Amino acid sequence: MPRLARPDDSHPLTESWEGGVHRLPIQMRFRDTDAFGHVNNVVYASWIEVARIAFMRGLEPPSGDLILAHLELDFLEQVTFGQRILVETRVAKIGRTSVTLDQRVFARDVLASRVRSVVVLYDYEANEKRLVEGAFRDALEHYLTSSDG
Repeated sequence: MPRLARPDDSHPLTESWEGGVHRLPIQMRFRDTDAFGHVNNVVYASWIEVARIAFMRGLEPPSGDLILAHLELDFLEQVTFGQRILVETRVAKIGRTSVTLDQRVFARDVLASRVRSVVVLYDYEANEKRLVEGAFRDALEHYLTSSDG
């Protein structure tokens, strides 16, 4: 069995909010991989969940409670242990009670996965959807960008 490469720890794990894109470096863990050092496909969902929550709760004002209604992943490149991971998040669509996000997972600056998710704003006490409105809608619109290309 090949020896696993040491993780590239030279990059800071600091999120950025520039140019209408939220960027979040992800700390890869040894448990994210199989015996050959390949990242398991279900791990991508975990990485993008971390980035999705950081984005939605990092907005001013924050989103509040959410429910994931849809998740779609396209795997483009194999990712192995030790690669630097970055997740970019953009807003693809703002609905009445939902937000569609486009996310991209990069491994060492190479696009490894495209992700589209729909989250619904939710009030658990009232047990009902909440409207995307006011200052929160305005904050989302700053990240409403095309993810083509």
